[in-house]
Amino acid sequence: MSKGVGDGAGTVYACAEIERFCDAYLDGEFTAEDARELERHLDACDECGRLVRFRSGFKAAFRAAAIRPPLPSGLHGRMIEALAREPVPIASHPRWRRTAVRVAPAAAAAALIGMFMWSSHAFSPVADDAISKHQRDLPIDIAGGDEQVRAWFTNKVGFVVRPPRLPPGAIFRGARLANMRERDAAYLVYDVGGQKVSVLVFDPGAVRYESPRHRSVQNHNVYLDGHGGYHVATYRHGDVGYAFTSDMDEERMIQLVSSAVSP
Repeated sequence: MSKGVGDGAGTVYACAEIERFCDAYLDGEFTAEDARELERHLDACDECGRLVRFRSGFKAAFRAAAIRPPLPSGLHGRMIEALAREPVPIASHPRWRRTAVRVAPAAAAAALIGMFMWSSHAFSPVADDAISKHQRDLPIDIAGGDEQVRAWFTNKVGFVVRPPRLPPGAIFRGARLANMRERDAAYLVYDVGGQKVSVLVFDPGAVRYESPRHRSVQNHNVYLDGHGGYHVATYRHGDVGYAFTSDMDEERMIQLVSSAVSP
C-alpha cells in the first residue's frame, strides 16, 4: 500500500504507516495530537478505516476470551523501573518516528511480563493438559458405574482405569478416551455440588506430573498447580496417576483427593 491522504496542511500520511501503527493507536500509545492526525487519515480513507475497525474488534474479542492470571507481587514496580531505564525518544525525530520509539518500551514491557510469567509459572505438562480439557465441553463415550467404565477402557489404555472414590452426592457424568502428552489417558467428568470436576487418569511413569507445590494427603504426595481460576491436584495411587481439575477452591480439591485415597 503506497497511497497517502493529506491532512489539509500539506502533510501526506501513507496507508502503510497507518497499517504499521494501527495496533499502537488502538492500544492508546499515541499522544492526543498523533491520534487526531491518524484519525484525519481514517476519515478520508475507507480502506484504512476498515482495517482499524477490524483490528479493534479482534482485540476486543481476544481480551474478552483471554485467561488473565494475577500478576505476581512486585512485578508492576519492577516493570516501571525497567521502563525508566529505556532510552528517551529523540525530540528531532518526525512525529511518526517518535511514536515508533515510544512503542518500543511498551513492547519491552509485554515481553518482560511474558518472560516473567513463563519462568514463574512452571506448570507441569499434566496440569496444562488437564485445564485445557476441562475448559472444553468434550463429548462422552461411556457412562454407568465403575465396573462398566473399567471394562470399557480395557485394551484402550495400557493400565487399569479405576475411577476415584468421591464423597456421597458426587454424580458421575461419563468418561471418554483422551490423550495426554501423546499418551493414552482416561477422562472422567463429575458433578460435585453443582461444580464440574474432571479427572484425568494416566500412566504416571510416562509423563512428568510433579510441581513445586505439594501436600501430604493420606500418605500420598498431592501436587498442586493451576492458573486462570482453575486448580489441579495430581497424585499417584498405586500404579495409576490422577489429575483432579475444577474451579472450586484448592482446599475443597484437597478434600476430594482425601476422599479418593482414603483406605
